[in-house]
Amino acid sequence: MVAFIRLTRPLNLLIMVLTMAAMRYGVVGAWLAYTSAAIQSTSVEPGGTIIAEIPDNRLLHAFSEVHFWLLVLSTVLIAAGGNVINDYFDTRIDRVNRPGRVIVGRTVKRRAAMAGHLVLSGLGLAIGAFVAWRSGQFRLAVIPVFAVGALWTYSTRLKRAFLIGNGTVALLTALVPVTVGLYEVMALANTYPRDNWLSTEGGELVKVVIDLNEPWYWILGYGLFAFLATLTREIQKDLADVEGDRADGCRTLPIVLGMRWGKAAALTYLALLLVCVLYARMTLMHDPISYWYVGIAVIAPLLLSAGFTYNAATRREHGIAGQLLKAAMVIAILYAFLMRHTIWDPARLL
Repeated sequence: MVAFIRLTRPLNLLIMVLTMAAMRYGVVGAWLAYTSAAIQSTSVEPGGTIIAEIPDNRLLHAFSEVHFWLLVLSTVLIAAGGNVINDYFDTRIDRVNRPGRVIVGRTVKRRAAMAGHLVLSGLGLAIGAFVAWRSGQFRLAVIPVFAVGALWTYSTRLKRAFLIGNGTVALLTALVPVTVGLYEVMALANTYPRDNWLSTEGGELVKVVIDLNEPWYWILGYGLFAFLATLTREIQKDLADVEGDRADGCRTLPIVLGMRWGKAAALTYLALLLVCVLYARMTLMHDPISYWYVGIAVIAPLLLSAGFTYNAATRREHGIAGQLLKAAMVIAILYAFLMRHTIWDPARLL
């Protein structure tokens, strides 16, 4: 059982849970709190309800707590099943790159691994479809269907193809925060009116706009960050795993074009990622906490990852570059929980 759990890569699954929670309780939660404060500030009688659809002037999550955690469970199960089937088809590669860490065929039988993949993916797909149906957004059931199909295709074919496999993993990673946004923001749009005219104490009409673009931009920004970071990390892993990939007939970037071009591609995507982070820092983060948090805790490990990527000559050094990038990703996710104390000003939302 322990060996099978290791196949699912529990640390990566935990990061996935953290990402989804950060989108709901960090990004959307902060926006709800500050928009509620902005509406309250227009009230003639403090504490009185001024918009009928918003009791007590407090906006709440329109996507239920139970459905959210079922969505998380669905995503985690599908990802776990994908990790299992990936190791199932990667046995030959792992015997070269990580001979001491091969699980499938040794401590976990191949038949058990395949059965585990089918059970995990099937449960994830069923729960995902249930959430889409119960939340009134059944068209979103296409997301778990796409994820299961993409993970299977990646493990069996795309991983060995030139660049397509890297892009598939990056897209699936970006889909994690975006999926939360689709459920959360669409539920809010169906619950609360966008434009509201309120009368002040002096008889003047004030327009209160519930702008759902604000949290959506941040969620899409996290999706872009996840895409670029994962794409970079996949190339870093390809740089580290050249010997095993070549033995299995893979056509990864460093195998097709050489290590120099592989490093150049990883550094290019890292540079683009840094530009995006710096742009967000300059245009959106004007408070000291955000400025220094992003500058020290996010940008610094990104720069260190770039330095290790450039100088790496061994598999271990390429691995360190990837771990630094993963650390930057986790720290960036944690920033979402600071947003209610840093980013949004209630007066600016009116």
